[in-house]
Amino acid sequence: MKIGVHELYKSENIRLPSPGRCIYCRDEDSELRDEHVIPYALAANTMILENSCCEICQNIIQRYEQEVLKKQLGIFRAQVDAPTRSRRKDRITHVDVQFMEVDGLGQPIRDLGVRSIAVADLPLAVHLWQSPMPRRLRSPLKPEVEQGKPWSFVDRANINALCQKVRDETGAKHVAYKSGQVSRLNYLRSLAKTAHAFASAQYGVDAFEPYLLDLILCRSDDVAEFVGDDPFEAPVDHQDSHTLQIFLGEPMGGGEQGLIVARFQLYPNLGSPAHLVVVGKAKIDIQKHLGEMHQ
Repeated sequence: MKIGVHELYKSENIRLPSPGRCIYCRDEDSELRDEHVIPYALAANTMILENSCCEICQNIIQRYEQEVLKKQLGIFRAQVDAPTRSRRKDRITHVDVQFMEVDGLGQPIRDLGVRSIAVADLPLAVHLWQSPMPRRLRSPLKPEVEQGKPWSFVDRANINALCQKVRDETGAKHVAYKSGQVSRLNYLRSLAKTAHAFASAQYGVDAFEPYLLDLILCRSDDVAEFVGDDPFEAPVDHQDSHTLQIFLGEPMGGGEQGLIVARFQLYPNLGSPAHLVVVGKAKIDIQKHLGEMHQ
């Protein structure tokens, strides 16, 4: 993949001029609002595309994006002190954790009750989704393979210590708790939104034929066509504050030429999946554009 690289931890706040229309529905007449190209909860005000999203599209996007940022990633974001619009005193400090006694195969036996655990004492865990490459870049797969599966990073040592404490309290032989879950559709849809916004900000709304608008505006649920993972590893610049990398370019090889693809990796230092999102068909010379960006 030939790429232009944007690494958020190295970036200052960037404000880009309005394209004069909503980047999602293309309406020019509605009142437009500033759009955080990368959600505020991941990157604060790192990149803002001014007056580029109408109220209707913003309301549609916020429903699934907030589901991901608050419910799926909310506890982890509190643990790593990620950006938030909430006042510090309003930030989550404790989490109610449901414990279960399980058998040797992990099947529930009995409920061991709920315990309120301070965020500072809760084992670190983040839950994402891993998938095959987008269907647009590969041959068809069996539906169960194409669906993908959850991916998690968990602090096993601290989880075992916490479960041991509950074993000692209850006499249970095997103890487990559920640390989080992922809505595949909401998560992959939110990646599509971010990739489209990033390409619009970097190249311009007229630089490509957009493929993701039906996904972003919830008119289609076929995320596997355009959103998946990169099977190849890329080097990670290890930085404590490194929240994500987002690359933009065109894939090498394949049957369809001139595609714009975003490579998006959230919390790469944890070895998380690197997502590929097929944004659209280029109407400009991508490699020439990338060369001009790096001059």
